[in-house]
Amino acid sequence: MIDSVAIGFAKGLLPKKGRRRPRVLARPGNAGIYHVVSRTCGQEFLLGAVEKERMRDLIRRVAAFCGVELLTYCLLDNHFHLLVEVPGEVGELSDEELIRRAGFLYGGKARPGQPLTLSMVEGALAEGGATRAYMRDLLMRRMGNLPMFVKVLKQRFSIGYNRLNERKGTLWEGPFRSVLVENSREALALVGAYIDLNAVRAGIVEDPKDYRFCGYGEALGKGKLDDYALLKRLAELGFGVEGGTGEMEGESGETREGKLPRGKVEAAGRLYRLLMFEEATDGSASTKGRVLPKAAFWRVDAEGGGLTRGQLLRCRIRYMTEGAVIGSRAFVEDWFSQVRATFGRRLTGARQMKGGDFGELCALRDLRFSPKIVTGKV
Repeated sequence: MIDSVAIGFAKGLLPKKGRRRPRVLARPGNAGIYHVVSRTCGQEFLLGAVEKERMRDLIRRVAAFCGVELLTYCLLDNHFHLLVEVPGEVGELSDEELIRRAGFLYGGKARPGQPLTLSMVEGALAEGGATRAYMRDLLMRRMGNLPMFVKVLKQRFSIGYNRLNERKGTLWEGPFRSVLVENSREALALVGAYIDLNAVRAGIVEDPKDYRFCGYGEALGKGKLDDYALLKRLAELGFGVEGGTGEMEGESGETREGKLPRGKVEAAGRLYRLLMFEEATDGSASTKGRVLPKAAFWRVDAEGGGLTRGQLLRCRIRYMTEGAVIGSRAFVEDWFSQVRATFGRRLTGARQMKGGDFGELCALRDLRFSPKIVTGKV
């Protein structure tokens, strides 16, 4: 699926300076998982601990309102990463469900920049007729939609941030970036670990469990790894089970109602942690496990080899933010088949991800792999 700007670009209807790369979205009617990245204006360090707490709370409230599932996240001083699943179809929601969801965003007193309140939603829906239809349309257009989810999130946070800091103007730098990720254990594990390791690559901590503003660190800090959405998804996909597939029973041999067997989640958690630390560095004490030094990269490159997954995760991997689509060859080709006409003479969509042990993962964009780009702090 591509938006109207992309269609205009394909038909040559837009002036050159008005063109932009189309945002990649899942097939219409299909759920899509996205890695979302957005940076502060000028990449200023505007997000302290208090702001990150507020941002984390707001992310969950906006996600609950929009019907989006937050799998994992990482909040840093000048940008944030989200891994979210957007439903393919919202369906016909009852007035009661709309009111419940509206409560996540519009409960409490009206604030500057937020003219809509929960009582206004309830009143409009109760009035019926054109007023009810208008309110339902207003709310429904904000649900099950990735661009709208990010727009609401960033706008709401900006209004609150500027009010508290007596600041004016934009807070965020340009449009957000997003990459469509296949719902597979290989793709989700790699992208999820890359997100959870952001604070490690930035040199803030040496272990992601010690950073409370990422999904992994928050879950461990609360002692609720079983409730960590990404880990539950990986367990459902067989991540951590011998051979990558099969069943694993809980301690009692039965599945707990509404939950995966404990043993299956724990197995996924062990493998996920090993992935984040597997052969992370070349043993150089100066790196403290945070980043891969350029000397190590050149040595591996000279030997004709590629980086291990652990080493890759200590690098800035451009595929994660600019690859457009990440997954198996079949997944990338399936998306490409929908929009082949917009790519001119290009016959295939999937490009094998280069530079290290990406397994069989492919991306839509064929990116340069350079130590100047992928190594060092983020």
